[in-house]
Amino acid sequence: MRPIVSSKLLGVMLYAKDLKRASNWYSDKLGFQITDYNFDDFVELAIEGTYVMHLFRDLDLVPITRAVFSFNTYNIEHAYIALKNNGVEVDSLETYGDHKSFSFKDCEGNQLMISQYD
Repeated sequence: MRPIVSSKLLGVMLYAKDLKRASNWYSDKLGFQITDYNFDDFVELAIEGTYVMHLFRDLDLVPITRAVFSFNTYNIEHAYIALKNNGVEVDSLETYGDHKSFSFKDCEGNQLMISQYD
C-alpha cells in the first residue's frame, strides 16, 4: 500500500509570543530570510530562497521542552561554535553511530536541534 504522505516535509510550524523578535532571532542566529509576514499573525521563513518554516503568534505559548524536529547542517562543529559564540543556549554536542547532534533554545525558549549525518 502506498503511504498517504510523502517523505518530504513541506515546512515546520512553530509558535512564538513575539513574532518580530523571534523572526529576527531566526534571521540573525540561523540565517533565515523573512519572505512574508504579518507580525500580528505569522512570519514565513526561508533558507537560500526555499521555504522552511512558519512562525505563528501564540500569546499563551508554552515553549516546547524537547526538540520535535532537527535542522540539517553540513558542518556541525561550526554550527555549534557559531551559536554558542552568538549567546545561544546550547546543550553539549553528542556523537551517535551515524550522526552528531546538539539541542539549543530559541529566544522564545523552544528546544530545537541541529544534526549532521555522515
